[in-house]
Amino acid sequence: MLSEKGILILEKLIAYNHDAVTAKTLATSTGMSERSVKTYLKEVADFCEEQGMKLDRKPGKGIKPEFSEEQICAAREMIGKDHHILTQKERQNYIAYILLSGWDTYTYALFSDELNVSKNVIVDDINDLSSEMETFGIEIHKMAGYGIYAKGEEFDVRKALRHFCRIPISDKQVINDVDYRLCHDAAEIIANNFRSVNLRMAAGAVHHVESDTNIVFTDYTFQMLVEYISIGLFRYDVGKELLDERFASEDIPDEYRRMAQKAAEYFEASNGLKLPVPEINYIAILFMCAEAQNCVITQNSDTESISDDIIVYLSNLLAANLIDNDLLGDSMRSFMPGSLFRTKYGIEIDNPFLEDITQSYGSLYTVCFAVSKFYEKYAWSMPSEDEIAFIALQVGGALHRNPMTVRALLVCSGGFATGNIIAGKIENKIPDVHIMRILSSDKINEAFEHDCDLILSTIAFECDDIRFMQISPLVSFGDEKRIREKCFSLMTGQSAELSVFSNMIEDKMILFEKKVRNRKDIIKKAGQLLIDNGCVQAEFIKDVMEREKVESTEVGCRIAIPHGKPEHVLEPKIAVIRLENPIEWGKRQVDMIFMLAINFESVNTTKAFFHDFTKLLNENVVRERIREAKTPHELSQVIRSELGWN
Repeated sequence: MLSEKGILILEKLIAYNHDAVTAKTLATSTGMSERSVKTYLKEVADFCEEQGMKLDRKPGKGIKPEFSEEQICAAREMIGKDHHILTQKERQNYIAYILLSGWDTYTYALFSDELNVSKNVIVDDINDLSSEMETFGIEIHKMAGYGIYAKGEEFDVRKALRHFCRIPISDKQVINDVDYRLCHDAAEIIANNFRSVNLRMAAGAVHHVESDTNIVFTDYTFQMLVEYISIGLFRYDVGKELLDERFASEDIPDEYRRMAQKAAEYFEASNGLKLPVPEINYIAILFMCAEAQNCVITQNSDTESISDDIIVYLSNLLAANLIDNDLLGDSMRSFMPGSLFRTKYGIEIDNPFLEDITQSYGSLYTVCFAVSKFYEKYAWSMPSEDEIAFIALQVGGALHRNPMTVRALLVCSGGFATGNIIAGKIENKIPDVHIMRILSSDKINEAFEHDCDLILSTIAFECDDIRFMQISPLVSFGDEKRIREKCFSLMTGQSAELSVFSNMIEDKMILFEKKVRNRKDIIKKAGQLLIDNGCVQAEFIKDVMEREKVESTEVGCRIAIPHGKPEHVLEPKIAVIRLENPIEWGKRQVDMIFMLAINFESVNTTKAFFHDFTKLLNENVVRERIREAKTPHELSQVIRSELGWN
């Protein structure tokens, strides 16, 4: 049987299932030393071998657990719940709950005793929390001989409680019969952390508003409403009410004030609870952040214009006609008002499809990060990855309904069978191309009479038709490059400006790092590299740090794309850092970082970047070649050769 520390390591391996994880990462997340982790890993490896649980050792990358769901369930049953040891995330969840709930008598020693870890681990946990809570306007104070406590405005405390307390602090079993739109995990968190009675009151109030207005809220905004209203009721119960007029009634549209008033009437009628005006306005703000399934709650010319501008912007970036897609237009006009309000006020939602979107729509999800500029302009803040993922989901659906392809004819002299082989090669290498017909060489003149975008020929022919391109029967790399460039030109109406973009990555802008252990150090190194080469101003690093505090820029495939404001960019460049071992970057691990000093206000520059970057993101073989490169020059050459820059 495993020791307690062995159990803790096994649980972290389960959390990283199917991903390589290093001893350093395990040490950071468990609160153990790296030496201790390596010692107890032997014990864990023996246990896994006995249970038939596969642990792959990846030289230079760490250990990759390959456990089945059945094996995980069996291992947990064997270990038993009584032996559960808190992970770093669970510890910090507990500490945050205690501090944000108003306890001011907890000391490092008391946390250490309760959580069964050393004081040094608690100090590290609280320092991490302190840095993260700053983004919510919450300060953690430590008073010698007294205790540790958190201080901030009440609205900020409520948002922080929602963000940091994502694990139940007790094990009260909950039967979720409130509403199918509230997931079981969320119901458990609310019931255990903020009281079951508040869960039922909040859900009842939302149901009452829906019945009165004939509105049905979407799944994710129904859950958001219940979560934040429950937290508000919990805080009001313990005397932590909103005393200031932070949300003036006149600033809230009439329809949302009516909704909040209906919710307040429900509380008074069902529980005798009479809320003051600031609390009612708080609820009104939450309704402003919600969306309906069956209608657009409020028609606003400004948000409609923003939605249309985003669609035009993405159409240009993706070289696709999204403008005429009425379904996408309606969907975005319904989504954007709530999304902008959520971003403005810092109200979070859970996107249940986030993981699937980053995997299935990885490149599209990356491109959609560029719409952050609209949020910064109109909501004065960065959108969360959940908001970006919802936009990617809507745009991805529109692209599937309205695919953009280049229609091509193929002329060859090797017969129909050979023509089919060549056509298959072209379509396999360049998905944008659809070979609509194959013609023999004696019918080459007929090719120019067809309605097509491109004419590819394996035989030489003198003509002035700009659609014509001669290629080799082998479809060489040079042919592929020229066809791709032609497709880009046809689909976007302009050249890809590759000569400009290819200069953004240079050997001197690439670093291989072995010792960096956290996101902050990497951002400083990459940012300093850009500063030293005259690419950005000194404020760039601080700006990137602030953006990362708001939301991680991890985009899938163990890749992150941190970036700063365009006004701090002096020369468009990309700093590349490849890590020897993956590190945690937000919710996932990364080992490749592309720090972007790019002006996203420039559609052409942004398009050029995403046009090529998404190719790297989409190709497993290319990503592995980048990770296996031995020197910065070799890595640069891999990128250049794959993108046809050479």
